[in-house]
Amino acid sequence: MPFIHVRAWPGREDAVKRNMAKSIVKAASEASAIPEAAFTVVYEDVEQDVWDKEVQQAIIEPLRDKILIERGKPV
Repeated sequence: MPFIHVRAWPGREDAVKRNMAKSIVKAASEASAIPEAAFTVVYEDVEQDVWDKEVQQAIIEPLRDKILIERGKPV
């Protein structure tokens, strides 16, 4: 049921991406009491030169009122 979409600059090995996804699912499962098997995680590399247009402007800004944690701000 929960869908998590990670977008990040390229450069990480597949094993690192998989470990990150597993860690995110484990933490989210524990915090929400939703079984780990219910999660879907996608990891997408986005080049730095298109980040502003394809992520910041297209995804983050339209969802600004739904942001729970934002880069550069205290958690």
